Amino acid sequence: MNVRWVVPAIALLASTATLAVAQTTTAPAAGFATFDQAPPTPPAPPAPPAPAAAAAPQAPPAPRSPQAPRVPRATTGEAAPAPEAMRRTRGQLVNLRLEFTVTDQIGTAPPVRKTITMNVADGESGRIRTNAEVYRRNAAVTIVPLSVDASPEIDGNRIRLRASLEYQLLKDPEPDLPAGKTSITQSVTAILSDGVSTILSQSADPLTDRKVTLEVKATIIR
Repeated sequence: MNVRWVVPAIALLASTATLAVAQTTTAPAAGFATFDQAPPTPPAPPAPPAPAAAAAPQAPPAPRSPQAPRVPRATTGEAAPAPEAMRRTRGQLVNLRLEFTVTDQIGTAPPVRKTITMNVADGESGRIRTNAEVYRRNAAVTIVPLSVDASPEIDGNRIRLRASLEYQLLKDPEPDLPAGKTSITQSVTAILSDGVSTILSQSADPLTDRKVTLEVKATIIR
């Protein structure tokens, strides 16, 4: 055997073995798992969303304080009246003595007078109701009323009076006219002077010359 060829062959084998050992110690190619490597860590699951914070209960709104009533403004530039003056609806703490005189007269015969008196506070009202039953021969009972209503009011140094009268006139039979009755209803408003008598109205009977006069005297009682 030729010695010159043996030595190079041994060196070639040694280098081939060295190369194989080096390949086995290097990292395996991509895509192949090895026993020396740790398994890959799985990705962490996404964290659940944080629950929304519970809304804090809101406090109920505070009650609104009541507002004072508004005073109407004057449209002509004048100052609005004070609330005390607006609440004052009654008159003064003063009485008035009212003396009503009803005069019933037929022709030239002496007159018949009837007097009605009442005390009424300023700004208030009074009324008097009187009914009389009249019995006649061969006739039904006749009711004769005499009613007076009055509402006085002091206006400065004068008196404003609203008065009404209800009265009935009985008529005896005459040669040409039968018996009957006439009703009178009066209502009047007048300005009076303190302590002075004033004629408010005068009514006439439509069938005869009978007339009825209503007179009043108003006196302020201080």
